[in-house]
Amino acid sequence: MTASKIDTWIQAGYKLLATEGMDGIKIERLAKILTLNKSGFYHYFGTMESYHKNLLRYHIRIAKGIAAEIASCQNIDPDLLLLIVKHKAFFLVESQLLVKGRPTHVDDQVDEAGKIVNEELLPLWRKTDELPEDDSVALAYLNIIRHFFYGQVDAEHINYEFLHKLTVDTKGVMNKVIMDRHISSHYVMSVTPSHS
Repeated sequence: MTASKIDTWIQAGYKLLATEGMDGIKIERLAKILTLNKSGFYHYFGTMESYHKNLLRYHIRIAKGIAAEIASCQNIDPDLLLLIVKHKAFFLVESQLLVKGRPTHVDDQVDEAGKIVNEELLPLWRKTDELPEDDSVALAYLNIIRHFFYGQVDAEHINYEFLHKLTVDTKGVMNKVIMDRHISSHYVMSVTPSHS
């Protein structure tokens, strides 16, 4: 197997995955885009399931590089937003995998890239917003934001202006969620009888 030929098939599929999801990836279509013979696909990957697994391994490799870049961001706006624009294919793939359609035969790998990125997003987010101290609660909030974000983005709208507006909207929603949670926990504590 030659790495460059495999990479050619993977990169073409990754572009389709970013805009159309797993359902948009067809062997004949890839061969036509690449002007290659379909037999090459079968030679390198054997099955579409094997190809999907290779796509996800590629996605995880990209996630590691992006996580390293997130670690050097000083703020969400503009640093992180500009990084998202720079790596829009990755974030569009995340959107396809997490929100717009999940491939069932690779479910165990789908969340891996998100976990890698979250490890760097959480400290960045803590620098800019007040978050619960409990990491599991903070990660739950971060996952709500990620799913909201991935539900809103598409190839046409992944630019700085759109992301800036989305960030403002998301911050408003999350502040309300945090405020509601804070109020309801105070309410529960005030109406719970003490047993002294």
